[in-house]
Amino acid sequence: MIVFLLIFIFLYGGLNFYAFSRAKNVFNCSRKVQVIVIILLVLMILAPVIIRLVESRHLETLARSMAYIGYLWMSFIFLFFFLDIALNLLRHICKFFFKSAGSVLIRNIVFGLSVLFTFVSVMYGFFDAQRVRVKKLEVHTEQSLPNNGKIRIVQISDVHIGLIIREKRLQTILDCVKDANPDILVSTGDLLDGELNNVMPQARQFDQIKPKYGKYAITGNHEYYAGIEKSLEFTRNAGFEILRDETRQVAGINITGIDDVTGKKWGPKRDNPRLVNILPALQNNKFILLLKHQPFVNDSENFNLQLSGHTHGGQIFPFMFITRLFFSKNYGYYELGKNKSLYVTRGAGTWGPPVRIFAPPEITIIDLIGEEIN
Repeated sequence: MIVFLLIFIFLYGGLNFYAFSRAKNVFNCSRKVQVIVIILLVLMILAPVIIRLVESRHLETLARSMAYIGYLWMSFIFLFFFLDIALNLLRHICKFFFKSAGSVLIRNIVFGLSVLFTFVSVMYGFFDAQRVRVKKLEVHTEQSLPNNGKIRIVQISDVHIGLIIREKRLQTILDCVKDANPDILVSTGDLLDGELNNVMPQARQFDQIKPKYGKYAITGNHEYYAGIEKSLEFTRNAGFEILRDETRQVAGINITGIDDVTGKKWGPKRDNPRLVNILPALQNNKFILLLKHQPFVNDSENFNLQLSGHTHGGQIFPFMFITRLFFSKNYGYYELGKNKSLYVTRGAGTWGPPVRIFAPPEITIIDLIGEEIN
């Protein structure tokens, strides 16, 4: 984690000082103003660490205010970097046709356009991140099902309940779930984020969701980062049954939950070994729903539908191109073979910047349609 933090600070710091050097070339600021700006930039670069420290001291209001400022700035800097590079590349191409494209005036105009487009994009992404969409899927199976042969499963993922996703924004997500009227609710990891002592009361908000056949959850990587024991306590208090390499037979189907791979490094050693052969062992001819946080597909696992999250669909354009380098199945529905498929959701919340650009938040409704039980 320390290595990751150092790499992040180095890269993020580089982006900030790229923006500083661009602004310095446009504005003729005094040495004193430049020093003040550099101090503010250093604070912004260290904001994620400072926010966690303030939050751990239970200074909730201060931490939340800092989170909005720090993470909105982070999204601004990321987007500015990509936009400014793209516009300057276009300017250099234009220099072959128009000599004036290399002038100071045009360079300053490009800087101004980069700032303007970035600001508009961040504002759009901030409000769009609060508009939860509903994605609907129909999955057909030859197996017999109760409930007149139709089971409605609603998937939430990557909610990241914490400083920013709290009472009101969490309620927006839960309202979408209630409107979907699920028979089964599943959470495919990263339900939580941050200092958990501050968010434990939010577990009660899930009391309003009472699916006919229950609520089931698995761990994501952030459950371990936030503290696995507290995360499990919150999830149980929210009414979920947690599946950690376990299977439950519910509503005529098998629901199998796989513990996130982060647990191998971050979690305490468990009494029972990891049940790597749990899926091939299922031979009861029932539909197998696999819950796995990260969208890795194991060809040796026997399942009909795998539900995953983790990628956020990139969350902020153009990061979806980066997440695809690590996860070839970044977002959407994938046919893997006969009676075998995967759905990767963009998730309902945000991590880091409370912004989504071309990757809107969603909950997923999966209508599982099979034969009626006579």
